[in-house]
Amino acid sequence: METILSVLSGGASGALLVWILRKWISERLKQSIRYEYSQKLESHKAELNSRIEEIKHENELLQLRTSLFFDHQRNAFASLLAKIASVNQKWLDEGYNEDVGLTGPVPYETYKDLMATYYEHQLFLDAQCLAAMELIFDYYTDSFPYDDGLGEPPKSRDIEAAYAAVEYLQPRLAELFQSRIGVMNGKHAERDIALLGAIRLLNLYHFTDVDLPPKDALMLTHNDRPSDAVAKAEDNISELVGKLHRFQIYLRRKGGFFNKAALKTSRYLSMLHSYYPDLENWHVNETTKLNTS
Repeated sequence: METILSVLSGGASGALLVWILRKWISERLKQSIRYEYSQKLESHKAELNSRIEEIKHENELLQLRTSLFFDHQRNAFASLLAKIASVNQKWLDEGYNEDVGLTGPVPYETYKDLMATYYEHQLFLDAQCLAAMELIFDYYTDSFPYDDGLGEPPKSRDIEAAYAAVEYLQPRLAELFQSRIGVMNGKHAERDIALLGAIRLLNLYHFTDVDLPPKDALMLTHNDRPSDAVAKAEDNISELVGKLHRFQIYLRRKGGFFNKAALKTSRYLSMLHSYYPDLENWHVNETTKLNTS
């Protein structure tokens, strides 16, 4: 009986000792793991705080740059609109005759002043604004006399038409600028500018390989006012976009001889596709037609 009690007592003490050791080891492991996680957590916190400070700094710089760009852009828009108004007023003051209307070209000095302002702020204009400004310059240029190369005095152009086009574009340009600073939606203004610029471009060049200038509904006459040209372009938008794509492909094949026309074509297509997204597939169709012709 004493032997049995001794064994039982020894077994109970051993079991207790094993249990205590297990608890101690378990607790040490928990403390070790807790300490390791605590260290990692502190490290992650430090890294996270460092990254948060970097992001804050980057955000502050971005806000500063955005604010500066916005201020520059707003000043650019205001300066350009004011210069255009000044050019037009000077044009009327110097070239308007009550009996026959507008007879003189745009005053060259004020035109050069506007050009200088444009080049100064060109960096702050996106592709659509650049296209609109260049279209206005194109119409201003239309008022200047031209030399036909026959040795005769320079011939005057349709000055009234040039002025009417600038007058048509002026409020749309203002609307386009306002949309860029969040004042209003300028999609309709962008559409009108692109339609007028595109149909004018197609009627300006003579390339029989791509049927330019148009002889169909897209043909412009001397009687067409800017609003008439825009209406023709919109009424025949599929044909307009198709001809622009064919012209773009043709100019690419010609190489770098018509860079300005190629750039205008690309810009007008981009503007028109943003307003008429369903016409995007014209690019594939017209490319196939041209390649098989």
